[in-house]
Amino acid sequence: MTWRGPRLKDLLAQIDALEADKPTMEIPTDSGVGTQVVTDFAAYHRQREALERPASEHRDELAARDRACRDALARVDDDLEALVPPGTSPQFLRSLVPGGAWGAFQESGVVDTSAEAALAARITEHLTATQLRHLLAGIPVDRLESFLARHPLAMGILADSYLPRDGSDATLTRLWEIVGPVSDSGQVGDPAVIADIRAFWQGLDADEQLRMRLLYPGLVGRLDGIPVAHRAAANRLLVASALEQERIHLAWLETLPDNATQLEQLRATLPGDPFSRWVAGKVMDGLASPPSQGLLHDFRLRDGELARSRSRIAFYTDLLAARPGLRAQDVTDASGMLLPSDQRAILLFDPRGDGLYAEWHGDLEAANVGIFVPGTTTDMAGIEVYARRMAGIPAAVETTAMVTWMGIDLPNAVVADATQTRYSSDGGAALLRFVEGLDLRDRTVTAVGHSAGGGIVGYADVLGMVVDRTFLVAPSGSGLGINTPLPFPFGEWGAEPDTPSRYPAVAWDGETVRSTTRFTMTAPGDAILVAQASEDVRFWVGGVPDDWGHGLDPNDHEQFVRLETGRWTGGDRLEGMESHSWVVTPGNDAWNNIVGVVSGGQVIPYREERRWWGSWHNVYDDPDYQGTDPVPIDALSPEAP
Repeated sequence: MTWRGPRLKDLLAQIDALEADKPTMEIPTDSGVGTQVVTDFAAYHRQREALERPASEHRDELAARDRACRDALARVDDDLEALVPPGTSPQFLRSLVPGGAWGAFQESGVVDTSAEAALAARITEHLTATQLRHLLAGIPVDRLESFLARHPLAMGILADSYLPRDGSDATLTRLWEIVGPVSDSGQVGDPAVIADIRAFWQGLDADEQLRMRLLYPGLVGRLDGIPVAHRAAANRLLVASALEQERIHLAWLETLPDNATQLEQLRATLPGDPFSRWVAGKVMDGLASPPSQGLLHDFRLRDGELARSRSRIAFYTDLLAARPGLRAQDVTDASGMLLPSDQRAILLFDPRGDGLYAEWHGDLEAANVGIFVPGTTTDMAGIEVYARRMAGIPAAVETTAMVTWMGIDLPNAVVADATQTRYSSDGGAALLRFVEGLDLRDRTVTAVGHSAGGGIVGYADVLGMVVDRTFLVAPSGSGLGINTPLPFPFGEWGAEPDTPSRYPAVAWDGETVRSTTRFTMTAPGDAILVAQASEDVRFWVGGVPDDWGHGLDPNDHEQFVRLETGRWTGGDRLEGMESHSWVVTPGNDAWNNIVGVVSGGQVIPYREERRWWGSWHNVYDDPDYQGTDPVPIDALSPEAP
């Protein structure tokens, strides 16, 4: 550290200076008259690489030494724990261990003290969370975390308390006075209070912050305005508790009859003649098939629930596993470790129902931050697929971090759920508050929404979410022009019963001026085109319910830059029904565009050419077309796509 530390800091300062003042060059304007100044990305990348190479050398060596120290401490930890075999009764163990060693165990938190053992005996599943917290008040805060780790029943009771109220806890009471009304899922109602929540938390000392995280993890882990590392520390406790509960749930599911047996039992109870029963049985088989579950309605049958439970267990286990090299350094405070560099940073975790989840991938101080919102059928059992993909972006682009956000219960099926406007309106309001809670106004922030997530990002943009870029990828709609009232008083344009037809120039607070660049792309043949034309359907067909559709089509809206979905790396064009999921899959031009937008790099613009008879065709309609060269996103604007 004596030699490498100062050198690394100097290199990082040079990198920051380069980011703040990128090299530029002059190029001809689009009209061919005069020149314009743009970023010289070739020179920028050369200079950046020249600084990153030695910085990585110093960083890697420091990380290697850090891991060696951590491994040595972990071995000592393991040796201590090995002296206390699982399931050993405290009385029997105490009879085997010399008095001096037992005292060391108690002092280090490996075993309970006499007072803690007496308290643990009073903990039963019938205790309320408030009653348990009053019992735990006698344990010093520096021993509370290890006590909860030794007694999962206590942790489970605390983890199930998402909206805690206790008038005898002065800190909690003051926090609720600031928070005000919240939704059923515990999210703040008014984004204006988020800055006050942040200031309140920063005013607490480290021990009080630790006590709040341990006793109220379900609140601290989700509350917008609490810093990232503190939310992650609270949510790690929730994940560990949820893993224990999900294993119990899986054991129960395995005792139930499978789908085929249940359907057979149901057929036996059907009334009517043999032909009617046969027809009804075929209908039941069709509705129970996997395609129908995803497209029409998810009936939550046993086999699907069993698969979900196993996926959740694998996911939760992976969330708790150490991953060396996730971040450059640990996050600590006066109370100790907040977020080790090898642990995942979970910003939202609620296993109830389909689940709520958010995770930060990459450097906590990254200059570019992308926030990805997935779409229909995504739940806690399937979000890991997207989390892995998002984590791959910071691994490839060091200056960029990603956040995977599933902050609402997303639609379970296309027909039964995904058409309803409430998913965009509820999700957009929640996303706005989440982004505001991260306090990223000094970074370059991009919100990326796929499918139903595109409608969510679009509606958050309607509400005035403060981001630098939005990217609607095969979106359900833009959030503009949908039949739903706005929840916040935004001025004259928000007084209409419908959302406006253009995004506002100011933020949700009515004061902050926004400069947001908007991108969109949808592959040819993607059935989401029907949803994007929902307002046309409403106009031409009529009789469409008010709570239907997700707004105007972004593909031809004047405030969007349309990008090309292009081809796979092997050359095949990205098109057809399956392209809807392929556009967020690595290995093609669409994915490269996502990386380019969130990192501020290069993208492939959408291009059409007029044929001699007057119609327009995408240049990629020609299989021999060599491909459009990528351009810096700074060179694109809605006026000059």
